[in-house]
Amino acid sequence: MSRPWSVRLRTTGSFAAGLALVAAAGSGGSVSAASRNSTPVKHVIEIMLENHSFDNLFGRFDGADGIRAGTTLPNPRAYFDPEPAVRPVWATSNEGDVQGGIDNSRPGEQMAMDYVPGHGYAMNHYTLYPHDGMSAITEFGPSFDPNLQYAARHYELADHNFQVAIAPSNPNIHYALAATANGWMYNSLQPGTSTTTWHSIFKELDAAGLTSKLYYGLPLHYLRPPVGTYWDQLFPSGRVRSDVRTDTQFFQDLDSGKLPDFSLVRADYSYYSEEPPEDIEEGDTWIGQVLHAVAESPVWKSTAVFITYDEGGGFWDHVPPPVKSPYGYGTRTPMVIVSPYAKRGVFSKQTTNMSILAFVQHIFGLPPLNATNAGQNNLSGAFDFHQRPLPSPKLPQAPADTVAFYDSTYSPKPGAKLTVNLQVNTPALTLNSSASGLVSLKLIPPAGVSAPSGFPATVTINGGKASFTMSFSTVGYYRIEASGPNDSLGFTTVDVGVNPNTLP
Repeated sequence: MSRPWSVRLRTTGSFAAGLALVAAAGSGGSVSAASRNSTPVKHVIEIMLENHSFDNLFGRFDGADGIRAGTTLPNPRAYFDPEPAVRPVWATSNEGDVQGGIDNSRPGEQMAMDYVPGHGYAMNHYTLYPHDGMSAITEFGPSFDPNLQYAARHYELADHNFQVAIAPSNPNIHYALAATANGWMYNSLQPGTSTTTWHSIFKELDAAGLTSKLYYGLPLHYLRPPVGTYWDQLFPSGRVRSDVRTDTQFFQDLDSGKLPDFSLVRADYSYYSEEPPEDIEEGDTWIGQVLHAVAESPVWKSTAVFITYDEGGGFWDHVPPPVKSPYGYGTRTPMVIVSPYAKRGVFSKQTTNMSILAFVQHIFGLPPLNATNAGQNNLSGAFDFHQRPLPSPKLPQAPADTVAFYDSTYSPKPGAKLTVNLQVNTPALTLNSSASGLVSLKLIPPAGVSAPSGFPATVTINGGKASFTMSFSTVGYYRIEASGPNDSLGFTTVDVGVNPNTLP
């Protein structure tokens, strides 16, 4: 239900003037924001994953500003190794991600980006103590994220999309949705910050009579009061219970054609978000499921999908960001645009995840939330609304279910027993309790290391669950691939005794 702006937001300056224009447009018989949208895009979906830089996933993408031949960085092992420099490391088949604990804190990122007065960021301290050694410059080729690579090749890839804040997740999430960090300097709210006047795209859409939802692959009690998350401040008063939903509701809304005007879709934050040490391909398989569902739904022909990452996660990127302040911009992050109206190829204009916010405002005729928002590229140049619509995607890897490896992301010591719990999940990331049968397992050990004796070739799923116990005697990365009932697929990387300089 549309309500007066004055009920929703306390406004000042040009933002208040913009809101007055929208309020006037919605009264006295004038057209609404929805009817002012002259484009065929009626639904915007942002799929937000976690913690990868552009070079980390797209360093070899044809036509993009990727890693240049001959690139080197300081050798983190120079005390033991006479070579003064090292090259970026390309992950081999046994390593689906690096060890956890990469430093994506504000101080760590600032040190790694290495600001040189008068010259900008050198981007050359990612390998040096106290940062992340070779882990930070480990790059993943297209075999690890086939769905994301397919989407970038068949639709559009933005290759100069920068994370807004040199900071971890929460500040960057707030910038993407509210064009300000709302007092989140790190992953905690600064003491004394007011939470009563937070503006956001969710509130702006609601005030204009438009709809939005957050869909999250988590139980709702993690997202609503009294747990203490920030979603109840970003959504209109009283709407967090109706507009913050699980991914189950996302797929139901897709099937029924009831998708809101703007949707933010997220995986859980433990196994599918792609944050290290989660295996990249596990999250990518979920991306395939989501895109497949959109492609097969009634809303495909009227939808723009943006696949984004909240921040770079401490991974190196070679492109120095613009110097906006001591706190931003940060490294480039991937943005893939999937729509019948996307211009195929590489979009090289400077963008941030706030550009999606600006795109939503652009197509629905809404004002910017603040000056930072107003200064963003609104991505209209990435679309051709008059072109012959592109066909829907045919994803290479979009199984009916996935296999999650719970507890396998822990890093066991060599010889220690590790119990791996498997669970067959629906695309909504909930247990498929009807799944039963054999799951085939394939182990890819480090080069020159034999598979440990006793590693099971199969395990039996009952009620959607199974488990097995293993130990690995040699340090390194061990990748496990699974295929099971309902054509399910799963991936995990077990990091055995590794450190930031352990190579694949």
